[in-house]
Amino acid sequence: MKVNYIVILFFLFSNCINSQEIKESNWILKLNTVQLIDIFSYPTIQVSAEKKINPYFSVNAEFGYQLYEIDRITDTVFLKPKGFKSNIEGRLYLLKLLNSRIKSEKTEFYFGLQFFYRKNQNTNVVNYSPKVDSTKLYRDYFGAKRTVHGINLTIGGQISFGKKIIIEPFLGLGVFNSKIKNTNIQYNKTKDDRGGTGLVPLFQRLNLEQNSGTHYNFSYGFRVGYKL
Repeated sequence: MKVNYIVILFFLFSNCINSQEIKESNWILKLNTVQLIDIFSYPTIQVSAEKKINPYFSVNAEFGYQLYEIDRITDTVFLKPKGFKSNIEGRLYLLKLLNSRIKSEKTEFYFGLQFFYRKNQNTNVVNYSPKVDSTKLYRDYFGAKRTVHGINLTIGGQISFGKKIIIEPFLGLGVFNSKIKNTNIQYNKTKDDRGGTGLVPLFQRLNLEQNSGTHYNFSYGFRVGYKL
């Protein structure tokens, strides 16, 4: 009788080991490397955690905080730079769903729906000339406060290196609504023309109240992660 108990325990223990072997990690911690040098809005230290709900669906939550600016020197500081970015994304690993696979392959593609919210402030500058006298050029420093919320459709790939390390390039396309409030500004769009060459006028416009409203959004990124 004791032998039978030992045999039963042996098979139960073997089944537990096999189950552990095929079970994947449900959590992945990631760093969004592109956000470290984001020149189009503002850089953040941005980390995320992905939770696998089942083999083909997961939720990814991300948060980033602004600790510094990139190459922005002002003579007068009206608002000290600070801000954050956050998003939450539901993901569908389509090939897993279609093939009824449980275990991931080396590369897994996903489609996602992402909701995001951002808020920040800083001191900016705009170059302008009065319309009545274009020979004069002024440099105007001002404060800007922004809030942004929107939605993206995302597509990306999760590529595994070994059992723990992943990389995750992705693209996103959507819409967002921004609200911008300027302080201590002399530039007036009805009386003045913005100056500068190349992309300078574009970047300066992004910080002005006149850029408030709904816009199309294109995003991209490259995350590096670790499976827990």
